[in-house]
Amino acid sequence: MNAVPGLWFAGVGRCLVLLLVFGVGMVCVGCGPRGEAGGEALLSISGERTWRIPAADRFLPAPRGLYSDERDDVYVLDDAGRVLVYDGAGVLQRQWKMPDSRIGNPEGIWKLRDGRVAVADTHYHRVVIFRADGEVDLMFGSEGREAGQFVFPVAVLEDGAGNLYVGEYGDHQRVQKFDGRGHFLLQFGRHGSGPGEFQRPSGLALRGGEVFVVDAFNDRIQVFSEAGEFRRILKLSDKFESLAYPYDLRVTAEGLVYVIENRAARLTVMDLEGNLVGRYGTPGRNSQQFYQPWDLTVLTDGRILVADTGNHRLVELTP
Repeated sequence: MNAVPGLWFAGVGRCLVLLLVFGVGMVCVGCGPRGEAGGEALLSISGERTWRIPAADRFLPAPRGLYSDERDDVYVLDDAGRVLVYDGAGVLQRQWKMPDSRIGNPEGIWKLRDGRVAVADTHYHRVVIFRADGEVDLMFGSEGREAGQFVFPVAVLEDGAGNLYVGEYGDHQRVQKFDGRGHFLLQFGRHGSGPGEFQRPSGLALRGGEVFVVDAFNDRIQVFSEAGEFRRILKLSDKFESLAYPYDLRVTAEGLVYVIENRAARLTVMDLEGNLVGRYGTPGRNSQQFYQPWDLTVLTDGRILVADTGNHRLVELTP
């Protein structure tokens, strides 16, 4: 991922200025002096606005999965069974439907290096790969416990060699690795709370030949080699409140780890040593609040986009 500007700490003296831009609310926050609240550093956010999710008939869908590419095109999965593609300004460019969504909707999405789009089609126990125009190019996987099968895949990631990693939270609680055509290569992890074990590996990231896995129910992040060898557990220093049901993450080239916490309803940013850079958000329905957020991504200019799922909105934060 490209460079992300430095993040400053905000104080308790915040000014809130409501602006309306093209019908989208923007809030200026973090305008007071630097400081801490509750002993934890606050992220200084200069702007917050909402990206519109188009209605599906009479239903207002909620975003679930996010990915942004090097051009800041943003790929969104929603719970109407759609893939939505926005430009970096939040303008919807195109959309398409999943092959089927009658029994459930997908959770994980990743744009591949060749321009195709991979989706972890959770309730259909498969991975679907679309061409850029939304036509299905490839599907692989079926329901089962064997190598190459899935039980509720929720995350997908491509490495520099074009291999795919898929995290699943069903019977096996594992990550499987495939080549670009869906041929099984290896797997790692099992159900549990020990090192190298998972309880819902719902988010994946890659940096420096290491695979970062969000281990949601165990409230932690684990790090593996690309060959699936356990390396370490990444956690915050003991002086800070631990992660609370982290659901997805992004790791930048500069070594910043962005984590969205579903239960705590907040964004946490740390470094690779577990030092807290800052936090933002509390549970709720208003600005500076999230409700059951599921995913996030970081744009090339440092803006952070959060899938605020329980509030049926995409929230853009400008550091």
